[in-house]
Amino acid sequence: MIGRYGQLCTVAYGAGAINSTGETAKELGFKKVMIVTDKQVEALGHSQKAIDSLKKANIETVIFNGVEMDAPDYTVEAGGNMAKKEQVDGIIGIGGGSVLDTAKGIACFAANEISISDMIHHAPMKNPPVRFVLIPTTPGTGSESTFVAVITDTKKHEKVGCFAVPSFSILDPELTLSLPKEITAYTGMDAFSHCIESLTSMQPNPHSDLLAYDAIERSVKWLPVAYKDPNNYEARDNLALASNFAGKSFNDSTVHVGHAIAHSFGAHFHIPHGIGCALVTPVVIELTASKFPEKIKKVGKIMDIEINSEDPVVIGKTVADGLRKFMKSIEVPSCKELGITREEILNCTDYVRNEPLRNFGGVAVTDEMIPELLAKIYDTYQ
Repeated sequence: MIGRYGQLCTVAYGAGAINSTGETAKELGFKKVMIVTDKQVEALGHSQKAIDSLKKANIETVIFNGVEMDAPDYTVEAGGNMAKKEQVDGIIGIGGGSVLDTAKGIACFAANEISISDMIHHAPMKNPPVRFVLIPTTPGTGSESTFVAVITDTKKHEKVGCFAVPSFSILDPELTLSLPKEITAYTGMDAFSHCIESLTSMQPNPHSDLLAYDAIERSVKWLPVAYKDPNNYEARDNLALASNFAGKSFNDSTVHVGHAIAHSFGAHFHIPHGIGCALVTPVVIELTASKFPEKIKKVGKIMDIEINSEDPVVIGKTVADGLRKFMKSIEVPSCKELGITREEILNCTDYVRNEPLRNFGGVAVTDEMIPELLAKIYDTYQ
């Protein structure tokens, strides 16, 4: 099989990189931009740093701060209508994964006369998206370096999306300083899940593998540090890179059944995406070790887990249990702690069965396997 790998967009990286927003926008030829963010990020002053930089570059700005968790379709529509009304020629998303996904959706909607429902269900679009720049403030999704935006269809209660390639990304680790420890934990595990699924997808390649292993190494070493010391810049720097590399990795390969399940958890239980990804990742490791024992064994070695077997089943269970122990150390909650029952978990079966991502893994997931995987998530992490 012939695979492909590449780089979607240029990334400006380093402490204070957000202060180069105006310079970047000027290079892209922007005259008037819309800042897409949420009220929390705005209150922290991050969006103002970008606005100040844009003003110095004589670029006009308008603000859309109505982003909500999980990027619901109505916020994308509202932001897109505002972008049309204001006739902006650039979009700048500043925030966590929901903000970045919303900004991508707005860029698509603003450039086309299309209903929001048709857009997120992949109807053909006449025009390319309004050009956009993404600035993450949490180290998790890697959305600043991927072509996909996950949008919530609030009528059908499912996560779907649209496709849009960033024009430029700005990665500033300083924006993640003082991030609360629980957000640090689940965004870090989001990035970790991207790596595991990228390594075990149906179309991995040397480039995606290299990035995934590096991101896992950074995450394992530095996530506990940032969790205990939110202002440790070295930890934040490494986690920002881990998130970005993990995003690049799965953009080259793909995520698969783990994200199909995590999407079902988000749609059913409205929990943060990173928690859903964390809960399912040990089970994904056990599932895929049958086909990728050497890769899973290498993950275990990176995590300093002792593996005294060549049996794929033993390798998978050993690494999965090691990850569960790691998750406990950063207080990732179990389904029970989240107030989710085993029966409710099993009720996600139909959603996962109809989620296309379930088919993109290196190990085929049959309909009969889905409730078994869901039950295992509940039973093995208490």
